[in-house]
Amino acid sequence: MLYSHVTLLMLRVVDVVAKTTVQQSAKMLVGEVPGDIQIGALFPMHRQIAGTEACGAIWEQYGIQRAEIAVLTVKELNKVLPFRLGITIRDSCWTERIAMEQTIGFLREGVQQCSCCQTAGCQKKANPVVAIVGPAKSSTTIAVQNVLQVFRIPQIGYGATTTDLTDKEQFGYFLRTVPSDAWQAMAIMELLKHYNWTYIAVVYSAGNYGEKGFEAMERLSRSGVCIAHTEKVKSLGEINDYIQVHKKLLNLKPRPQVVVCFCEGMSMTKIFKAQKELRKRTPELHTFQWIGSDSWADRLDVVEGVENEAAGSFSIRIHSPNVESFKPYYFSLNPINHTWNPWFREFWQQKFKCQLMVPKDDTLTPVCTGKENLTTNYEQDPKLSQVINSVRVVGLALKALHQDKCKSYNTTVCPELESINGTLLFQYMMNVSFTDEFEQDISFDENGDPPAWYDILNYVGKKGFRLAGHFRQNRTGEHFLAMSREPIMFYDKTSKMPESVCSKPCRVGQRQRKTTACCWICETCSENQVVNYTSNLCEDCPLGYWPNEKRTSCYALPHEHYEITTLSSIVALIIATIGILLTLLTVVIFVNHNATPVVKSTTRELSYIILGGIIACYASTYFILARPNPLSCFVARTLPPIGFAVIYSALLTKTNRIARILAGSKKRILTKKPRFLSTFSQVIITWCLVFIQCVIVAVSAMQEFPHAGFDQHFMPKRMVLICSASNLWVILPFIWNFVLILFCTLYAVKTRNLPENFNEAKFIGFTMYCTVVVWVAFVVLYLGTVNKALTMCYTFSISATIALVLLFFPKVYIIIFHPERNVRASYTTTKLIRCHFGNSQGTQDSKHASAKTRQSSQSMSISSSRYPTRTASLHIMNQSPSGSMTTAIPSLPTQLKVVESSTQTEANSARFMRTFSVMQGHKRSKALDEDVLNLIDSCRRYQDERLSNANIQNMLLEEEVEEEDGDVGSLLAGTIEKGMRTVLQTVSRPSLDARSASIGQNQRDSPKMSTLRPQSAAAGTLRHRHSNTPKPTEVLPECSEDNTVSSAQILFGDDRFEQLLRSRGVQPVQFSNATQL
Repeated sequence: MLYSHVTLLMLRVVDVVAKTTVQQSAKMLVGEVPGDIQIGALFPMHRQIAGTEACGAIWEQYGIQRAEIAVLTVKELNKVLPFRLGITIRDSCWTERIAMEQTIGFLREGVQQCSCCQTAGCQKKANPVVAIVGPAKSSTTIAVQNVLQVFRIPQIGYGATTTDLTDKEQFGYFLRTVPSDAWQAMAIMELLKHYNWTYIAVVYSAGNYGEKGFEAMERLSRSGVCIAHTEKVKSLGEINDYIQVHKKLLNLKPRPQVVVCFCEGMSMTKIFKAQKELRKRTPELHTFQWIGSDSWADRLDVVEGVENEAAGSFSIRIHSPNVESFKPYYFSLNPINHTWNPWFREFWQQKFKCQLMVPKDDTLTPVCTGKENLTTNYEQDPKLSQVINSVRVVGLALKALHQDKCKSYNTTVCPELESINGTLLFQYMMNVSFTDEFEQDISFDENGDPPAWYDILNYVGKKGFRLAGHFRQNRTGEHFLAMSREPIMFYDKTSKMPESVCSKPCRVGQRQRKTTACCWICETCSENQVVNYTSNLCEDCPLGYWPNEKRTSCYALPHEHYEITTLSSIVALIIATIGILLTLLTVVIFVNHNATPVVKSTTRELSYIILGGIIACYASTYFILARPNPLSCFVARTLPPIGFAVIYSALLTKTNRIARILAGSKKRILTKKPRFLSTFSQVIITWCLVFIQCVIVAVSAMQEFPHAGFDQHFMPKRMVLICSASNLWVILPFIWNFVLILFCTLYAVKTRNLPENFNEAKFIGFTMYCTVVVWVAFVVLYLGTVNKALTMCYTFSISATIALVLLFFPKVYIIIFHPERNVRASYTTTKLIRCHFGNSQGTQDSKHASAKTRQSSQSMSISSSRYPTRTASLHIMNQSPSGSMTTAIPSLPTQLKVVESSTQTEANSARFMRTFSVMQGHKRSKALDEDVLNLIDSCRRYQDERLSNANIQNMLLEEEVEEEDGDVGSLLAGTIEKGMRTVLQTVSRPSLDARSASIGQNQRDSPKMSTLRPQSAAAGTLRHRHSNTPKPTEVLPECSEDNTVSSAQILFGDDRFEQLLRSRGVQPVQFSNATQL
């Protein structure tokens, strides 16, 4: 009673789970031929997608052909059965998960079956399956049996051969029409003994099939066959895994010639592909005599593309002759007359590469006519006879059960058969016995296994398989092997039988290791071992000793070290020596020109510190390449990190100073000078950073004090002296250098857009970029190379050379070859600052100005009297919207262009030019007043915005700057006034020869170009020059050099401009030396 309730509960759970899992599976199609009693079948209608548990392409042999032969067998049985037998077919896709889902689908139908239909309108649902045929694979069969035996549903296998299924305590409702792998292992052993192959290797697939087959062989090997080596492979493994298996087999000493593969068909294919790949690399590669299990059998798809590699191999096939009666039936099928098979249309389209349903607008896809010929590339599945016998066993058992239980009933199906007891049906199936049309004895022992019958096949290449013999068991349990007298092709494509035996003499340096009773293996002793032939063991030589040529005794090894006479060491020393000499020469040049602007602009104290660090980095090469001893190892360990810390600490201090000044320049008003910008502060900061590195170096040295030792890479064969240290304590001190380099690089990127000549910001950036690349390469090379000493030497020299070349060579070049550029003006920012007014002037300037000029026009620098004057350019222009000229007062110009520039010192002479061009316009004086007002207001605002930035930028050029007294407001006011005066002093007040006569009249002559001559200091006030004005009918062109006139010829007719300036807060000034810098 309790068992019934538990069973009902499990059925309900299965119903719920089945509904969920079946919905998750793709294309859960069911092929069904209905009958009074229904049996189920699981066939792999689709191939498994490699590496997944999903369904792939349609499988003709294992799927379509097996399904069709099962339906054909049912139809044949219905001719002799007293009832109509039906069959339901589901797709297992060669995977355990999908096979389980389909099994639950079978059970779900049984749960939903309504056995009693007493209510009006009740319709009886499909009959539940009473037994299941399949699936094909052993592991899948075990998974399905674990479910079916709970519900006492018999299962008969047509392809599962694992020995586990023999255990009836674990699998009580399973039987099969194929023999167990235990008999296959026996057949292989008989074949090995027949050819006296007593020394072999075994490769087997991971999983129940391969592992159980190997266990059976291992048990039988005690009878005289030695298994020298075993390898387990994965069916879904990569080809490289199989290549490694080949290499292991090739490296066996001694190497077996024969390899037995208890593998699935997919694994066998990959083995041959791996062998093919290795032979491409090494044409003379040694191959093996392969013996495959029944998963290969006579399947041509296993050897497709690898026929040459598989030629000469043996395979085992369960005796399964071709079913000739199946061919006419199969060839007559087409999508039109064949409707019960839901996979047939998909198979038809795949086989003939066409579509049965094609859209009208699709003219490229070929259309299936339904008249294609199935004989094209036809290959019959070798297990069709097993499928026939499996269905026949169930049918004959049901027939016997019907005869026993339904004698007193006149109906085809009596009540006993409507709800069949699975245990009873299984007993009837175990008692079935017959001889099929292929003379196979079908009967079952107490384990549900039939008598064994195997064919021994010899693959002869593209000609296919040749029957070489057979292994057979009779009903009494006796077995025998019968081999054909026909010539056999072996692995070397000849009929000469290869040898695979043990006990060959061992070579020098090898010892004999007893393995089994039949052979021994020659093992090669390690390089530092000698062979004790008395005890037959390998013995180690002491450290510092090495075996002699005969491997009978040990001798002492000499001590070696890296010689400085090698080419690579000599090159490293030459580079270091040249670097030190160039660095000393740079120091001498800098000392001799210590007071020049070039040297001053580099912050002299920090530059000398950097040069000292560069010398230390070059000098470390001598200690690294010296013979290892406590002193040289200590210096080689501590000097490089400290030397680089000196370099990069000074560079970090420099770049940090530039970055802080640049950050301060972005403030609206600079109320006080940034701190720690003096030279003394910079030096103190530098040595503080170096001190941190010294502490790190000291800690690492205390943790692992530098000492001489032997290089483990060469031991024990060679004793090479080196400065012994672990990679951790060598690299650890350089972490601080990495930090300094990182911050230097960040600051270099941050200040990369500073104007040229600002404390070498760009050169420092280039140095850091190159250094980062070199140091990253150094870490990789140091950890990955054997000769670490040379790696350090070259890396340290390259890093030092980068700093020397990029930071100092440009300065030395100027000092030696271009002394005329060694002036303060060359290290001052030269930028054009322009204020534009008017409608069209900015457009005209943007067309002719270069990118650099346009960039410079966006900034303005106002310097105090102690610094060089910056360039200022003022443009004023008024033009009527229509572009036409109007009448104007000639005494007031409508366009004023003032350019003030400071240039660098040139080779011939220092020149400074102010060009004043005033073109007569055609506006009234009122229009000019508005433009001038706009000019003054805009320049005031522009100066006010740029004042703080200008002063901060000039700090970069100072070495020692004393703090000045005075409030910021006075500084701002003074600077603005000086800037305005600089602009206004460039404007000459024009006058006319006959002032009262010319007012309101048109000009007769066009403007002419002339140069401006500076007014003398004794002139006092602004003087007047005459100039011609354009005619009233002329159209004014764009502002350019061609339409400017000499300022000496430009006259203002009255004091209105001067009064206007006073009204805007600017006092008139004396010209004096205003034209000179």
